[in-house]
Amino acid sequence: MPDSELDPHRSSTINAADHGVLPDGKDCIRALKFALAACRAHGVKRLIFPKGCYHFHPDHADEAYLFVSNNDEGLKRIAFPLTGFDGLTIDGQGSEFVFHGFITPFVVQDSSRICFEDFSVDFERPFHSEGLIVAVHEKGMDVRIPEQFPYKVRNGLLVFVLQDNDTAPLTSVSKGEVYGSGHLLEFDTEKRETAYMARDYFFNGTSCYAAEDLGGRLVRLFVPGLVGTPGNTLVFGPDHRKHPGFVILNSRDVGFEKITIHHAGGMGIVGQLSHNIRVNNCKVTPSRGRMLSTTADATHFVNCTGYIQLTNNLFENQKDDATNIHGTYVQVVEIAGPNEVLVQLKHRQQHGFDFLGAGVEVEFVHGKSMITLGTATVNEATRINKEFTRVVFDRGLPRDVVVGDALASLHDFPEVTIAGNIVRNNRARGMLLNCRGKTVVENNFFHTPGAAILFEGDSFFWFEQGGVRDCVIRNNVFENCLFGVWGKAVIDVRAGILERKDESRYNQNILIEKNTFRVFGEVSLLHTYCVDGLTWRDNRVEQTTAYPASDKPAKRFDISHCDNVMIDGEPHRGKE
Repeated sequence: MPDSELDPHRSSTINAADHGVLPDGKDCIRALKFALAACRAHGVKRLIFPKGCYHFHPDHADEAYLFVSNNDEGLKRIAFPLTGFDGLTIDGQGSEFVFHGFITPFVVQDSSRICFEDFSVDFERPFHSEGLIVAVHEKGMDVRIPEQFPYKVRNGLLVFVLQDNDTAPLTSVSKGEVYGSGHLLEFDTEKRETAYMARDYFFNGTSCYAAEDLGGRLVRLFVPGLVGTPGNTLVFGPDHRKHPGFVILNSRDVGFEKITIHHAGGMGIVGQLSHNIRVNNCKVTPSRGRMLSTTADATHFVNCTGYIQLTNNLFENQKDDATNIHGTYVQVVEIAGPNEVLVQLKHRQQHGFDFLGAGVEVEFVHGKSMITLGTATVNEATRINKEFTRVVFDRGLPRDVVVGDALASLHDFPEVTIAGNIVRNNRARGMLLNCRGKTVVENNFFHTPGAAILFEGDSFFWFEQGGVRDCVIRNNVFENCLFGVWGKAVIDVRAGILERKDESRYNQNILIEKNTFRVFGEVSLLHTYCVDGLTWRDNRVEQTTAYPASDKPAKRFDISHCDNVMIDGEPHRGKE
């Protein structure tokens, strides 16, 4: 009798090496397909990769057209296409997974009980680039670009490429030769964080910069108004979010354990319309001396259900927030009948996000005040294309609904646990808490240039559904946050409320207790408006001199248009 039949554990495991997936520097994609096919055919529960460095190229990878919320849609080559699996663990046993070119590492779709364990994800050539600031003068800025960020200066334009010796034409249909950039941001090289009060430079409609090659990898940039400090690092952010590290679509019970994401061309982990996601003991952190890890959020979750657990993780140096947990609004663009509307996904990074279907309960909200106008259940939803859907409801529309208002689903909002994490040195904020399920944020460490915690929600730009109902923030350390420009306070409770502020109370029932705030100068601890129910108690404030104090000291507590706000036992309604 074969050993595999005697050992149930062994019979449920496949060694990737047995199918030719080897850490020998060669492309593993073809062999990986055989290994995944064997897992599917035999119901294998664990695919192991003996410790080593495995390389994955896009040339022979499967492809699919994907709509990934808050990232860029498109036809994507996928290294690990995990569609229709039930009960599979990818066990790296400490391995390094290195990806090359324009490829999306992992897509989990219509699957359940998927676990990723003990490996790292990196790209040989990252989607961003970096340069050391050598000089700033009236003609521009001189930067020295390390060899790991290949580039060309052609026809007076700086273009980042796959490798320095590329000779192929640089066109929009090239096989990944062009690594376009549309964003500049200065980082403090020594502190490895965004420079003090540094601002973004965004460029629309271009993927390159006017420049002169000075030789010796020294390039002079001609960007009007560009400022920086010699010795600091200039990060050239990509002009896309096409290749997140892990994409979870319409799946359930997905776990991450001891996963390190060094880089991804978009978000590190993004989950949408999925149930139960846990990220534990993982890291998002740069490799090879790079300043940047992922080129967008470390994690991001949209219209998910069940639970979301982020525990004991390190999120650092990503080019956006550590997490954002929210729903999605669509805008009413036509009232077609007493119980029928035409809706549109307005933001281009939400196109194709298909959450409306028969039986889905929705709320209607006033577009400029975020006040809920009423609810209904979908009888029929007819998708016209990636932007427009015609929706018929089980009852008449709420009386006050007009074109320009919005609707979103009312569902089993996930219970959120965020505990024991370190969030530091990234661009922008720490965590965006926009989930109506019970949310607990405790025992975390934050060091962010903007707000450590931000509550948002709007129906005019990002169209992200928020409005917490039960949120606890306790026993956290906020270490010298707000040394940048991305927030009004360490904890910033706001929403896109443009009208009827005296009525709208979008966020509710927030408890902030037993935290330590280490702050420089007169930094604002709490900014909030249009909230009903917030308690601040037993928090400790320690003064530091870590950064220069602002010439315009901020109010410790900036409260407006609120009800039932208590600050250390004293009621505060704030200004109207």
